[in-house]
Amino acid sequence: MKKLLLASTLLTLVACSSDPVKETKTEVPTTEITEAPAIEKEEAKPVATATEPERPVAVMTPSQYTVLNEAIKAQSDDRIYQAATQILAQSPNDAKALNALAMYHYKKGRFELSRYLLGKALTASGKNADLYSNLGIVQLAQGERREAIKSFRRALDIDNNNAVAAANLGSLYVQEKDYVKAHIVLEIAYKKGVRDPRVLNNFAIALTAQKKYDRAQEIYEQILKENSNNKEALYNYATLLVESMAKYQEGIELINRLKFVGGPADTRNKIIALENKAKAGLK
Repeated sequence: MKKLLLASTLLTLVACSSDPVKETKTEVPTTEITEAPAIEKEEAKPVATATEPERPVAVMTPSQYTVLNEAIKAQSDDRIYQAATQILAQSPNDAKALNALAMYHYKKGRFELSRYLLGKALTASGKNADLYSNLGIVQLAQGERREAIKSFRRALDIDNNNAVAAANLGSLYVQEKDYVKAHIVLEIAYKKGVRDPRVLNNFAIALTAQKKYDRAQEIYEQILKENSNNKEALYNYATLLVESMAKYQEGIELINRLKFVGGPADTRNKIIALENKAKAGLK
């Protein structure tokens, strides 16, 4: 079977639940309250210690989270930034706002700042699958592939139905040709409703590698139903039909469509070879 074209995908996710994430009592170095130096009254008297007054605990109102949730739903970067910073001005360790602000900076290419904010959010709310999933995305952007895989796996350990972590982890496994693992996690993403064509393409590749041809065919049909000119899906589907299923006539029909829209990069000779094999199969 000819090598399939791989199309990996990265999906960013900002948690948008309506309930605020409660702050923990874990202290963060930048906001820690420390004791002031001891003040000596007189040599014969005990040493007195003065401390800063404790800060009142900020309580976020539902309306503040509503504004943030609406901004996330609208995918408005400016509104996300404003809503998140307003919450953090009152509650510096709010994990939800830190997560939103981190992904705002990620989209701007400020990966180190994004990573710092996610780290701070994880300190405040360690068992949060969305935070680990987003951390994996940032790590991948920084070229830390192994660390990204660990973060995506950690997200799935916390929530084994986290669709975004599953989709991204699956794309990495497909690239590494670890199709058994890819199938497992991409099945999670699919069952949770992820229908991004790049994710579906990866899923079909993993299914094909495990000789689940009929299921792979169904997935390619779904992709092409939404976008009949998807080059990657057309090429991979044609390869599946000709190389694995011996459905030469159907394969030729797809190849003709592929020749009309143009194939993916560096596949011209492969398409010609695939067409020749399909025509030979019909004789």
